[in-house]
Amino acid sequence: MSSSPSTVTPLEHTAIGALGGTVEVCIMQPLVGIKNALQEGRPIPRHPAHLYRGLLMNVVSMAPITASQFGTNRLMQTKVLNKSEDELTGLERFGCASVAGAVSAFIASPSELIIIQQQKSGRSLGAEASHFMKVHGSAAIVRGLLPAMGRETLYAAGYLGLFPIIRKELDEKMPGSSGLTLVAASILGGVFAAACSHPFDTAKTRMQAFMYDKPEYRTLRSTFGAIYKEGGIPLFWKGLSPRMLRIVCATLILNSMRTGAVEYLDKTRAEAAGLAA
Repeated sequence: MSSSPSTVTPLEHTAIGALGGTVEVCIMQPLVGIKNALQEGRPIPRHPAHLYRGLLMNVVSMAPITASQFGTNRLMQTKVLNKSEDELTGLERFGCASVAGAVSAFIASPSELIIIQQQKSGRSLGAEASHFMKVHGSAAIVRGLLPAMGRETLYAAGYLGLFPIIRKELDEKMPGSSGLTLVAASILGGVFAAACSHPFDTAKTRMQAFMYDKPEYRTLRSTFGAIYKEGGIPLFWKGLSPRMLRIVCATLILNSMRTGAVEYLDKTRAEAAGLAA
């Protein structure tokens, strides 16, 4: 990578994130359906098409979610800390990514609420959204927001914060092995992101899946208590395998696209500046 500061703006990082999120969710959508089924305790859909229920909503939501994470992360680095990426400490990278994740939960939580309800009912996206608003009202759209913030904070800290820290260390120890370090950092960052954030994801899924028909899932505190009472600590990590696989792959996909796009834009601009000179 170039040692000169990147010219790619937070807005451009936002656009890169939107594209990356769209590509990632189209590839990994079946694992979302499997994970939700395991966490809710219902049978895993056997028909492949059923695993793609909620894909449109997931694309519509994931693009702005990843866009906001990429954009906020870059904004924190350049405007709040006023540093180039090469100047950031490990703690600063981790902190910027965590803030970006927390912000994105305000997009992620409402959209996933509709997706979960759609996967249970089998209705079309429009029909499910209409049914939800009619039955539960607009105030219910914030259902599961707090655990979503906890999850997204740790998720983004892993794939946006820990990934570049690990890759930088590996690149220094294994020069010339960029492909290997990319995969290794994706695995380590993705495993951290999945394992640490999964209990919050389980709680969010339960709160959103059962809404108000089960009083034990009405609050975050009661939800954690109900999950623990039902299956102890292991139940908090129910459905971890498909989600961890998805997040490891997402870490690889998103960071590959991010790195490639940033390097392309910086190289193109440097060449254009050289020609102009």
